[in-house]
Amino acid sequence: MTATGWFAGCLLAALCCCLGATPARCAQPLLGKADVGAIKAFVLSDGYREMDAKLLLADTPDKQEAVKAAYPDGKTLNSLNVLLFKSGDRVVLVDTGGGKILGPGAGGLPKAMDEAGVKPEAVTDIVLTHLHRDHTGGLGLDGKAAYPNATVYLSKAEYDYWLNPDNEAKAPERARSTFTTAREMLALYPGKVQTFEPGKELLPGATPLAAYGHTPGHIALLLSSNGQNLLFFADLLHAMGLQLPRPDIAIAFDTDPAQAVQARKALLERAAKEGWTVTGVHVPGPETYKIKASGQGFELVK
Repeated sequence: MTATGWFAGCLLAALCCCLGATPARCAQPLLGKADVGAIKAFVLSDGYREMDAKLLLADTPDKQEAVKAAYPDGKTLNSLNVLLFKSGDRVVLVDTGGGKILGPGAGGLPKAMDEAGVKPEAVTDIVLTHLHRDHTGGLGLDGKAAYPNATVYLSKAEYDYWLNPDNEAKAPERARSTFTTAREMLALYPGKVQTFEPGKELLPGATPLAAYGHTPGHIALLLSSNGQNLLFFADLLHAMGLQLPRPDIAIAFDTDPAQAVQARKALLERAAKEGWTVTGVHVPGPETYKIKASGQGFELVK
């Protein structure tokens, strides 16, 4: 079964819920198991968020046609997922969802964590794939650290860009809120924010991989244990119905669209070749998949 058909059902049910319906069939899963060897892992749902197809950078006629074919209504509903894993004595969150800053569609991570049996106080580490608001909004709760015992990790390139006042001053208006949220959320963890260079093991069984372009320091995270691998590719993909078959199409959220396209192709090709299990922030539902090459691009397979 491909991800496209599965996601269609997810979107219908999610829209049903957003419209206020309450049948049991509207209920969305809060988590999916994603164990990797000895590493116990879950993909957790933070909710859903509507996305305008105009955000996709269709700068040629064939790309414009591809966008229209994929999203004839001009919009799609994106999943918002977070990865949770336990490795040795570490309890690790990868991203934190949107918290209370993205509206009623997001902010479901606390419920998903409760279903996984993990209390916020038990989280020892948080790895941020990048500093966009749908990944950092959950760091705080009512003006305090939502995970009071956690150390926060992010790439040095990401930290240096978003925490630089000169970059904020030069940024377009639509990006200002990202700078503000990044600064405010990281300030809730004084002395507990650490940066890293991708490519080396950061935590037991967890290695960040550079996937720059979406943001200056965007990373994916590879979990490895007992010969098994899971790639959490974060925001390499936003629009599954389009960017899988057409990985050459970027999105307005990308800081460097050309670099983002290059990173998407390279890392997804590697995952397909190596046979890794994959998941990401915007993949259909809190699920894991296999990825395979297909035509010009790729296909997610359950």
